[in-house]
Amino acid sequence: MLDEKDLKVYTELMASRFIKDPGVMAQVNGLERAKMLFALSCEGQILAFDQRNLLQVLENGKGLLIGYSSDTLTQEQLLEVYQQASSGLIETATEAELLFMQDKGIKVNEVTDHSWHTKYTDEDVYHLQVIVVDESLKGTGAFRKLLMPIIKQKGLPIVLQTHNPQNVPIYEHFGFRIIESNSSEEIALTCYCMMR
Repeated sequence: MLDEKDLKVYTELMASRFIKDPGVMAQVNGLERAKMLFALSCEGQILAFDQRNLLQVLENGKGLLIGYSSDTLTQEQLLEVYQQASSGLIETATEAELLFMQDKGIKVNEVTDHSWHTKYTDEDVYHLQVIVVDESLKGTGAFRKLLMPIIKQKGLPIVLQTHNPQNVPIYEHFGFRIIESNSSEEIALTCYCMMR
């Protein structure tokens, strides 16, 4: 379990690296307090997944991986995790901000189907939710250090979704391939569904 200091460090890492992600931008762009609200969302996710021991970190706040196996986390438990993860955001955001994010979130979800993989496999899968590495570690193998234990240990197909086309070749390097992609011209967003 992360202590308060580490939680702040990993929250800052995740928030700073993902705030420019096309999926995140589609949800918070236009909000005056976008960075602060998104950081609360990141903190909530880190806390909720950490409490379930579904978090891996690199030392000194330099890298983070969040993921879970469908054979160890039921849909009901996942819903509880997401409810817990959003509690700080819900307590802090104004009603207008929540409605704004809800409206934008609906549009993002039109291209983001979290159960897309069930069309291709009925096996249990490992859901790679978040992987982020400090920019100063680019090219040092830090990304590999977080991802390879998942690849080696799980023995399950690994699925992920990304809205950032720059991420696709990185994941392809590790044996993932695009299975499908879904786009919205209304919000200029594509979701790349990948499996390994």
